[in-house]
Amino acid sequence: MQAFTNVRVVEFAQAIAGPFATGLLANLGADVIKVEPPGPGDQARQLMDTGELAAAYMSPLFQGMNAGKRSIVLDLKDPATREVVHRLLARADVVVENARPGAMARLGYGYDAVRAIRPDVVYCSVSGFGQDGPRRDAPAYDGAVQAASGMMTTTGRAGQGPLKIGFPIADVSSALMAAFAIAGALFRRAQTGEGQYLDVSMLETQLWMLSPLVTTFATTGNLPVQLGNGSPTGLPTADVFATADGHIQVSAITQAQVQALWAALDQPEVAADPRFATQPLQVANAAELRERIAAALVTRPAAEWEAHLNAAGVSAAKVQTIPEVLSDAQVTARGALYRFAGREGLPDAYAVRAGFTASVDGPSQPGPAPFRGEQTAAILAELGFTPPS
Repeated sequence: MQAFTNVRVVEFAQAIAGPFATGLLANLGADVIKVEPPGPGDQARQLMDTGELAAAYMSPLFQGMNAGKRSIVLDLKDPATREVVHRLLARADVVVENARPGAMARLGYGYDAVRAIRPDVVYCSVSGFGQDGPRRDAPAYDGAVQAASGMMTTTGRAGQGPLKIGFPIADVSSALMAAFAIAGALFRRAQTGEGQYLDVSMLETQLWMLSPLVTTFATTGNLPVQLGNGSPTGLPTADVFATADGHIQVSAITQAQVQALWAALDQPEVAADPRFATQPLQVANAAELRERIAAALVTRPAAEWEAHLNAAGVSAAKVQTIPEVLSDAQVTARGALYRFAGREGLPDAYAVRAGFTASVDGPSQPGPAPFRGEQTAAILAELGFTPPS
């Protein structure tokens, strides 16, 4: 039995953070009922795609996040739907929403109202800045949260201005935080019989992601700087370097790793040079050492250097493109990508497995993502309503 078998989740969420969180729960067996508004439904159905999948309201983004869920279309503003929603909530172990703070309460489905229907419910709200505080009402997509959190001042190269990370890290990390919080709340409920309210802030999640830099500044007053591909340690032996056919990322951090790197580069004299004997001296002479490494690595292909350095005990990896990653023997061996046959003439769809396996009952391949309202009649029948003819 998977961890969330027999757990029912009612999702009032759109875009990425909320649906990604419930998608993780579905990966572990939860029955996730996705409540979508009339019309286009979840806005993610047409995000990041302009072709036939977007026209069918089944974008690759949407399908990857919503595999295995069931969809019902309900207008939460329509009083006629209240009994349907009431019955859904009465059977819900978990409710997840990512509307603006206060929106669900105004509709009559905030935590207090839902708790009156299902006293032990675990209710999770995901928002940009949290449910209180002076910025609670500010609209917040991923980019705004990356900016507000300080994250963009730590990426890119010095003097070139702030740089946004190239994928929605604030959304995805907040989904992980929400899924973790929900799992913790369900475990607590199993011990106490009590539900609870969870307030997941995307901003605070990014601060947690940045905690090595945040806590260093709070303690020492030292501001993080834009390092490009360099390491926060400042060591020249941890950086990205050009090779004969691409780039490679090298991370030699400890003194033993640094010595192993110079030996692998056939430059043992560098490790023996008293000018570079300690990490502070290596940082002080970073330019010279980085030039030496660059001159050596450009002579051979990245894959060769990766194998050679790894064999020497040095962390190194070729910088791969997405197609290269998906054909990587490591990724394919572990079955990290799920594939679904295309539905109703649409192209095949894909979802990425949660980033772990388990000895028993771990993440499993769910069914495909639902069309808008695909299970409306079936869910209504489960709730005791006569399905529309």
